[in-house]
Amino acid sequence: MPRFLTLYRFQRPVKGGGPERFKRFRALIEQAGGQMLAFHGLMGPYDVMVLAEYPSIRQATKGAAAVGNLITAESTTMPALEQDEFLQLLKELNDEG
Repeated sequence: MPRFLTLYRFQRPVKGGGPERFKRFRALIEQAGGQMLAFHGLMGPYDVMVLAEYPSIRQATKGAAAVGNLITAESTTMPALEQDEFLQLLKELNDEG
């Protein structure tokens, strides 16, 4: 299943977070047809990173938007290739040249 990386930037201070909000966070991804593979809190221009699998880009967009609404965050979502798939793609590009 395709993987998508979403970066979130909080738009206001987060209040009422913790384990219960994280359960809702995960549930919204699952309701959109996804499965969360990784979650990391970040320092820098983004606050949270999520790696998730979704059947389609439409479902990934829906999941990211639902989570963004929950945590009042701006999001950036992009497809993510696993290492072997990415290296194979690079090899194919070099073989064509």
